[in-house]
Amino acid sequence: MASSMTIHDRRLAGNAPGNLADNTYTVDGTVPIGHAIGWIAECARRSGGLTDLYVMCHGFESSMNYGQQMSMNTAARGGFGLQLCTEGLSLYNATLTSAFKDRIRKITVFSCAAADTAPYNVGTAADGMRFCGEIALWSNAEVVAAVETQYYDPSHRTLWQWLLRSNKGGSIDFGDWEGPVYRFTPATPHGTLLKAPPPQ
Repeated sequence: MASSMTIHDRRLAGNAPGNLADNTYTVDGTVPIGHAIGWIAECARRSGGLTDLYVMCHGFESSMNYGQQMSMNTAARGGFGLQLCTEGLSLYNATLTSAFKDRIRKITVFSCAAADTAPYNVGTAADGMRFCGEIALWSNAEVVAAVETQYYDPSHRTLWQWLLRSNKGGSIDFGDWEGPVYRFTPATPHGTLLKAPPPQ
């Protein structure tokens, strides 16, 4: 395994960094999630496997309490899945990542609150920790994801883009992770703390 790939959903503003991975696969809301996963899996197979798959997209956040089917009067929380392709990727279709099995070593999710789980959503379809753990189990890969909303700069333009006054923006720069980051593996699908939050 020597190749790496970024999958970037265009609805996340900016361009995927060109120096992060060997290949970039750009998708949007018109690309079926099954097609995208199948295409990545086939590319991984042909290259002898991927060391890294970087996922860049929005993460769904809501104040919905799935257990009681009501909206909470609180700030939005994550764990509702990823805005990736037409259908998104969530606990409802995480099994699709079985196509990655033994073809991808590590999946890093650059997305808001993918691993978040509100106390009232533990064990529901909005259980982000379980979502990331399921991906690790189905794909047999290590998964890295954050609990909190992530902030990034989509305007890092190259000198050439600046000279042309390009309005397409530049490379996405996520900078440092916000909040705790967890690592999920087939052996530890419940997640282990990879990066602790800063002291208060």
